[in-house]
Amino acid sequence: MATPSVNPFGVKADQAIANLRGKVPVATERWNDLLGPVHGKQFTVAGAPLDVVRDIHTSLLKALDDGQTLSQFRRDFDDTVQRNGWTYKGKRGWRTALIFNTNMQSAYMAGRWQQIESNKDRRPYLEYRAVKDENTRPEHLAWDGLILHVDDPFWKTHYPPNGWNCRCTVRSYSLAELEAAGKKPSKSPVIKKRDVKDKDGEVTDVVPIGVDAGWDHNVGESWLSPELALGQKLATMPMELQGTAVRQSINADYRQVLSQRWHSWYKSTRKDGKPRGVAQIIGYLPDGVTMGLAKAFPDVQLKSLTIGVFDSKTIHLEGAHKTASAQAWPSDWIARLPELMGDYRAVLWDTKNKTLIVIPKGSFNKRVPKVALRPNQKYRGEAVVSVVSLGTAELPNLKQAQFTLVAGKLD
Repeated sequence: MATPSVNPFGVKADQAIANLRGKVPVATERWNDLLGPVHGKQFTVAGAPLDVVRDIHTSLLKALDDGQTLSQFRRDFDDTVQRNGWTYKGKRGWRTALIFNTNMQSAYMAGRWQQIESNKDRRPYLEYRAVKDENTRPEHLAWDGLILHVDDPFWKTHYPPNGWNCRCTVRSYSLAELEAAGKKPSKSPVIKKRDVKDKDGEVTDVVPIGVDAGWDHNVGESWLSPELALGQKLATMPMELQGTAVRQSINADYRQVLSQRWHSWYKSTRKDGKPRGVAQIIGYLPDGVTMGLAKAFPDVQLKSLTIGVFDSKTIHLEGAHKTASAQAWPSDWIARLPELMGDYRAVLWDTKNKTLIVIPKGSFNKRVPKVALRPNQKYRGEAVVSVVSLGTAELPNLKQAQFTLVAGKLD
């Protein structure tokens, strides 16, 4: 397929600039070493060392900020390559166009989503719009003219861009505008999926037909709520791939950021003392839990693997009703909550309360700590695994019929 060109932004797009500026440059061997939603907050150029990634990121920001063309970006690219002695794959024209077009379109559409979300009460419908020429994928042409509500699940995986060099966009409408244009909302389409395989024939992902691997996410949601978008993506992957995906996409640096955010959040939320209906993301369900849960309780369907703590729960994690009992968690243990979620001794399913019980390693007050999690709770309209409570238990009590082991060992 020939490489299309993307028209430069003649005027500044503040949201697009904010999207690209907010990304952290990282070095990866392959672009898809990071799951799609992770690209909402991280910037990479496949096979490039970190210094080169940083320089290209800076050049793209300048291009977006100043309304530069692809030709101007290519001059900066050549300077970066020569200065760093980087030998890249592919021809110059193809590689520079791919980097420029992909990042410009992604930044613009992420910023566009922020506008769409801000105005969805007035203009709640989106129309898919494809460029009708020989370079457009047949599936994208088939979606042209599709009109769905902003909150339709279709947009979670099919909001443009939907692949490399995808030039598709959307247009928003109010109901009155639709009627004036002689249009009406469409029926939400059935989404069929395909396996993504590596060169050895191993399945590495599952994506909708017509969407390139790594692009089955909403670039706007991945920018505004990357942890929620990632948790939803992980939940839709085959279970045998989830563990690898978590380890690849959620590295030590990312976990450290989550821990730092939790420390700051916990301190400020406790000080404020007023629940405001917001939550802090502390991580994702650890390896083995989803597979063990599905095997023991196939009717329990997880919509997300993202773990969050609502401020209403945070305020009471050291509640007065627990401070004098063996149930109370020491403050240093609470501070380590994100790390403890990934370093568990066992995970149980509480059949009575319909909650996951995570038993972190270690003990205090001669008891084992436990964290109760309730799946599929709503936050910002999306699913999240919510921390319900912190407590302790005597080990024999966790072996009662009410609890079923889904991962790890209690002995």
